Amino acid sequence: MTTAAKGPVTGVTASAAGYTHAAAWILGLAAGWGATPEVGDTHAGITTAYADRPVQSLAQALLVHGVAAVCLVVVGSGLLDWARRTRNDAARLAGWAGRAAGALASLQLVLELIAVPGADPASPGRSGALFEMVQRVDGVKMLALAALAVAACGACRHGTLLRRWEVVAGWVLAATITASGIGYLLLSTALTPTALISLPLLLIWIAALGAALRHRP
Repeated sequence: MTTAAKGPVTGVTASAAGYTHAAAWILGLAAGWGATPEVGDTHAGITTAYADRPVQSLAQALLVHGVAAVCLVVVGSGLLDWARRTRNDAARLAGWAGRAAGALASLQLVLELIAVPGADPASPGRSGALFEMVQRVDGVKMLALAALAVAACGACRHGTLLRRWEVVAGWVLAATITASGIGYLLLSTALTPTALISLPLLLIWIAALGAALRHRP
């Protein structure tokens, strides 16, 4: 009885987490639009942005690196549950990659909760360095998300988790988010713009993955 009830609950929760992940990102980007610093800004510019608009900066951080982090962990846990039921090793790897991405997002939030309230334009080095650390962690997180996409698509060779278009989208996501991840890891302004492609694709794909965990056996 307990095992039978666990599957549907896990699936419904994973599905809700997938959609909430997208909503958190959209609301977070809207909250911080034009107010938060970007890769390539000077330490002085970063600190001034934090000091001038701390509420917007913290709201964005809580949504995209707080709420979204929890959602990634939930989706990752849903994958692990599906992997146990189907004995799919690739899905198990995908699940752990999702959990790792959520943990890295949580680390970003902790760093921002230190950087934003402590921003002092008279001494910009600390907040500037913390911002850069957040971006480098973001790069590692993107690589974990690429691993999630690759493993989840690979899991479909021995199961029915994703539909054909979701597998194709997953492979495209893996390629684009790897490029943007390298860009953020290296603080490269030449590569970071690829996030304009990988981020919308990520939000759609994670939502689809969550829905798949609800509807697939």
